[in-house]
Amino acid sequence: MILQKTFHRKAQLSSNFPHSPAGAPGAAAAVAPQPQRWLAFLLLAQLLVWVIFPMLGHHSPPLDVIEMHTWASVPQLGYYKHPPLPAWGIYLSEAFFGRSDLALFLPSALSVALATLAVWPLALRFFGARRALVAMFLQASVAYYHLYAPDFNHNVAQMPVWAMTVTAYYFALAEGGKRWWFAFGAALGATALAKYSAAFLPLACVALLLWDRQARRHVTPTNIVVAAAGFFLLFGPHLWWLIEHDFGPLRYLNERLGDLAQHASWSERFVSYIATQLIVHFVLLGVLLACWRRTPSVDAGAPPAAGQRMDKRFLLALGLGPFLLTLVAGLCGSYLHPMWASAMFPLSGLLVVLALGARAERLATRGWLIAWCAMMLVFGAVYAAKNTAFWHSVSHKYARAAYPGPELARAVEQRWRAAAPGRPLRNIVGTRWEAGVTSFFAADNTRVLIEADFSTSPWLTPEELARCGAMVVWDQQSAHLLPALQRQFARLQPLAPLALDPARAGTFDRQQLSLALILPAPESTPAACPAR
Repeated sequence: MILQKTFHRKAQLSSNFPHSPAGAPGAAAAVAPQPQRWLAFLLLAQLLVWVIFPMLGHHSPPLDVIEMHTWASVPQLGYYKHPPLPAWGIYLSEAFFGRSDLALFLPSALSVALATLAVWPLALRFFGARRALVAMFLQASVAYYHLYAPDFNHNVAQMPVWAMTVTAYYFALAEGGKRWWFAFGAALGATALAKYSAAFLPLACVALLLWDRQARRHVTPTNIVVAAAGFFLLFGPHLWWLIEHDFGPLRYLNERLGDLAQHASWSERFVSYIATQLIVHFVLLGVLLACWRRTPSVDAGAPPAAGQRMDKRFLLALGLGPFLLTLVAGLCGSYLHPMWASAMFPLSGLLVVLALGARAERLATRGWLIAWCAMMLVFGAVYAAKNTAFWHSVSHKYARAAYPGPELARAVEQRWRAAAPGRPLRNIVGTRWEAGVTSFFAADNTRVLIEADFSTSPWLTPEELARCGAMVVWDQQSAHLLPALQRQFARLQPLAPLALDPARAGTFDRQQLSLALILPAPESTPAACPAR
């Protein structure tokens, strides 16, 4: 409905993209009859490129994705270090597509496409269809929307709901309907369910209200209550879980920040955070400078759809405000990880179009479209190259994408079948990566006891592990796991170490791993250890 009303409201929406060279709107033949087709092309390209290339470029999935698979095996209202939304996403994806690369990489591509689609109504309202499409293609060139996107973690999962929150907030301020205030609260609740860094978003929302009088005209007690209802409808169950678990993830975050802060000086961390955001926006900044210098502007850069002061301030406050607030936190001494800003820039493309004004017409051409497509293919090829020996020869690092995960799972299962014939492997104990990737590639449905710690894996109990047995796998840095397990499980047997070579020479180094076996209780049967 929003898109239809906006299309009918503006005469310029009949423009096509790409349409004409810069400075001469309407001079070239139209390429497509409807701007929605170009938006659909963009969304389809994001889905295909960022599903196909990651599947081609990964022998084993990324670490964060493996962790989400581990959590998704038993959905919870919360986990020991993060809120649950990404794990829920992997759970739903695996329910449809099984344990497959497609199930792990599709949620990332969907997140990127939904983040793009979520701000489309804003772009239409501010700029009309022609420049709105320019803004969307520019937004898709932000590195968070391509090279960093396939690793589906809390940062990536937060991107679409953050963008939805921003759009709902604008329409709540501009139109004042209770449905928009409820949508704003619910979207904000979903954003907090993805990652607690969502706290910076309402701070930016409040900053806009203090900055612009017009933005406050629909801020009434009733609307605030409606927004709060939407928020607690989504976030309330997890908040109750936090209370019951003594706010464990927040304590983990505090401890994690303390550990990270010891690895680099404050100045190095702060400069790295800012530098990364500039690199992420490298294409946008390059386009902005190139168009600004080469093309004269015929307007002042105000959004042609509604040149109101609030609209400009909204873009600035919500497009840059959360990032600026993180800089304030950094200046106060807080640790800032560059990837934590992944969701904070859903309006970057709109800000560039706002700054360019009529200069943005320079990008409404076939040439820019071809350049964008070529750029996405290059980025996809670069990403896929991580699973090659060439990547190691250039970077002098091994990418986890080339890790021999399937080979590890087969070796672990062979040891289990030799020791417990006829019994399915239901439990894997070990380090976060080794145990998780073994579980993903295992033939049986398995659950993981993360770091041999039952407090972080509430889906398993010592009694169940003793009854059904488990395989234990760990790397050389985690030798402390074995003594702890030996004290708890009398039927634990150390096994011969395992040496794993990569699937293709030169893509990864040889892995030296330790294995152990917790034999099932003699009186238990396979029926007593069902798959979940």
